[in-house]
Amino acid sequence: MSPQTRMARERRTSRRNWSFPPLDPTEHERASALHRAQHRQGVVTLCWLFVLVFGLPLLQAVVPMPVSLRLAGIPVAWLVPVLVPLPAMVLLAWRQLWRAERLERR
Repeated sequence: MSPQTRMARERRTSRRNWSFPPLDPTEHERASALHRAQHRQGVVTLCWLFVLVFGLPLLQAVVPMPVSLRLAGIPVAWLVPVLVPLPAMVLLAWRQLWRAERLERR
C-alpha cells in the first residue's frame, strides 16, 4: 500500500488533523515547479475547451452550412454541434494527460 493511501485511510479512521509529510527543499522546489507547469498546461487546455464549446456555434453562425447538405436524412448543420464536441473533448483530455505525464517524467 502506498504511503498516500495509508495516510488517506488513517485520516478516515482517526479524526485528528494531518498534513502531507514535509519535503526537503529540493523536492519541494521540484514539486512546486511541476505544479506550476501543469497548472499552465491546464489553463491552456481549458482555453481550448472554451474555444471549442463556444466557438463552434459562433463559427456556424458566421459560416452557415447549406441546409440541403444531409447525412442519413439529417442536416449536417445539426450533426456538427452534436458529433464534434465530445470526440474533441476526449482528444483534449488525452493530450492534457499525455503532456502532464511527460512533465512528470522529466
